[in-house]
Amino acid sequence: MEHDEQTDDLAEEALRLALGGAEEARIRRMASIFLGQSGGSTSSVEALAAALRDPDKTVRAEAVRSLVACGPTGFPVLLAALRDPDWRVRYRAAEGLGLLGERRAVAPLLRALTDEREHVRYMAAKALGLIADPAARAALLPLLRDPNPPARKAAATALGAIGGAEDALEAALADEPSGAVRRAVRDALGRS
Repeated sequence: MEHDEQTDDLAEEALRLALGGAEEARIRRMASIFLGQSGGSTSSVEALAAALRDPDKTVRAEAVRSLVACGPTGFPVLLAALRDPDWRVRYRAAEGLGLLGERRAVAPLLRALTDEREHVRYMAAKALGLIADPAARAALLPLLRDPNPPARKAAATALGAIGGAEDALEAALADEPSGAVRRAVRDALGRS
């Protein structure tokens, strides 16, 4: 083993220890960030998965962001985070699954479209738009009538990326009260 690899391994181990045992939440958050930048080793992903049970919500949310940075090795943990009791973690998990772009995330993200928190519904729609799987089209249509304007905007953008929902987008445009959502619908229809 080269010296640089050994140094990297020791640094990663120190970060895992800080993430699991530092008293201050800000130190655990920083350890999470740096572990996400370390390349997604199995031991880093395991430490980040354990951080999803951290008592501090911000540490859990940062762990999700770092799992995204780890790439596909973080995928199973992000799926589990989509069921976290804290909506902020579910929001970040949906974001992460969208950024990873894996089609196997579609079914769990479709379930997240009915989350009790509007923020999670918004991010699930946005993530489905990033993945752009036609299987999401039917589930996104009702979100065009969500009470939350950002959720409607994300649904319109996602439907534009997926395609095949022009009639529903036209109908949504006709009676949409929000200017931002109308712009998103026009963009989705290719009328910028």
